[in-house]
Amino acid sequence: MSSKISGMNRADGKSQTGIKACHTDTGGLRQLIEYLLTAVLLILCVAVPFYAKDGYHQIGNAKFEAYRRIMIGGFSVLLVMAAVYYVCRMVVRKQRPRLSVTDWFVLAYLMLTGVSVVSGGFYEDALWGAFGWNMGFLSQLSFVLLYLFVSRFGKYYRTVLVVLCQAAAVVFGIGILHRLLIDPIGFYDGLNNAQKAQFLSTLGQATWYAAFLSVMLPVGVGVFLYAESGKWRILGGAYMLAGFCTLVTQNSDSAYFALAGMFLVFLMISCEKEETVCRLLAAVTLFFAAGKGMNLLMQIQPNPELRPDFLTELMWTSWVTWVLLTACLAGTILVGRMGSYTESSSLQGGPGDRTCSVLYRNRWKIRRDVMSIVFGLLLVTVLVMILQNREMLPAGLSEMLSGISYFNWSDDWGNGRGRIWKFACKVISEESWRHRIFGVGPDCFNSYVTTYHGEEAALLWGEKLLTNAHNEWLNMLINGGVLGAAAYLGIFGTAVCRFLRYRRKNMLLAGIAAAAVSYMCYDFFCYQQVLCTPFVFLLMGTGEYLVREQEQ
Repeated sequence: MSSKISGMNRADGKSQTGIKACHTDTGGLRQLIEYLLTAVLLILCVAVPFYAKDGYHQIGNAKFEAYRRIMIGGFSVLLVMAAVYYVCRMVVRKQRPRLSVTDWFVLAYLMLTGVSVVSGGFYEDALWGAFGWNMGFLSQLSFVLLYLFVSRFGKYYRTVLVVLCQAAAVVFGIGILHRLLIDPIGFYDGLNNAQKAQFLSTLGQATWYAAFLSVMLPVGVGVFLYAESGKWRILGGAYMLAGFCTLVTQNSDSAYFALAGMFLVFLMISCEKEETVCRLLAAVTLFFAAGKGMNLLMQIQPNPELRPDFLTELMWTSWVTWVLLTACLAGTILVGRMGSYTESSSLQGGPGDRTCSVLYRNRWKIRRDVMSIVFGLLLVTVLVMILQNREMLPAGLSEMLSGISYFNWSDDWGNGRGRIWKFACKVISEESWRHRIFGVGPDCFNSYVTTYHGEEAALLWGEKLLTNAHNEWLNMLINGGVLGAAAYLGIFGTAVCRFLRYRRKNMLLAGIAAAAVSYMCYDFFCYQQVLCTPFVFLLMGTGEYLVREQEQ
């Protein structure tokens, strides 16, 4: 009997040793995945912003080709390694993957995107998407993989974000110099002034440039607002100022709506303390000052072909922005002095703590009032547009608003978006139930329109191809259907809510949440593309990684 027991003990010992060895191997494999993922992300963060095959000629296709090769080369290996890692965890350690609500929306979106490919039937077009945009099924898969891998294996996210922000800072700096007609990289060689007005930095077309800016600027603003270290605050402030200087000169009004979304998020977070309110006011002051300063610098060597849009013109020369600049500067000084008084009173046993607690206790009321004002302004704007379009406003007011293009809805509204949106809504209204629910396939807008609405599209746009609805959410409703669009919106909505809920332990989450909202606002007027969508999914993956660290 004793020999049998001793034999069983030896067997159990061998089993325990095997399990420990497997645990060690799993840990080593995880570390290897983290290293390889970091290397792939670093290459991605440098190659996509800077790579160009032949200057601005087909630069979007060149950047997507670089992105495609990086994703195929890196993630084909990472997928195999991750599969082995999770099999070991599930079989040996009996651990199932932990999924958040955002994870479920991401997986649902991927599944529904696949369903939309079958629903639409444009299999070849759906694989990589329309030429020049390349947002097909494999691109959507790459966004999902970026999110999932970074959220699970993004241990070295700090290194990745530092390199990404450094790359963005260089891009912003070149963009500023280009608006001053200084070309340190030779991309403007052979271009006329009209072309120079359309292209910027190493990214190309101004709209694509603004998309990258809208995603990357909030990260630096978040560092400036919430960094405790003086060194990081200075670096964040310099990055933020460079972003503001290039934003007010890139000449795409959509970027200002992204900026408004970003500032709204930061306002809702910062209203709890005088210090953060003071920093936020300082940031807004720098924004308005950037508009005036860049306008002055651009007078030295102006580009006669650069015709500023309405909001850009407002930032450069309007007396309204001078008033706002003065008010924000005065508010920064006033709140800064109040904060100094509060701190000194608190140290002396005075009313400082009470002052802070009053602001903190009223944070929900402040947020409610701010959101009420925002929604009220949006409602009034839409109402005024409707009344102006129907000629129901008083003659004097109508004449004044006639000079502001945003209040005058027509086919040409928003550089032709009025006609595109109206046509897209008509397409949705005439879809079959299958296409309306499941979609026509990723980046298959043009394929569907050509097949079912070809004659009408030819009458409206001639030989030009209408590749998307110039509104990502409307475009997603057509390409992904009601279910796909709901899942896609759910990714952003739940991610922002989760990041803001857990932000107190890591304020980087506030900057990532603001970046996601900024992207959502910007792409209300634009579309998915390689210079913005991969990076917002990378940032959201980083945010999910930070949240998962806190939940453990």
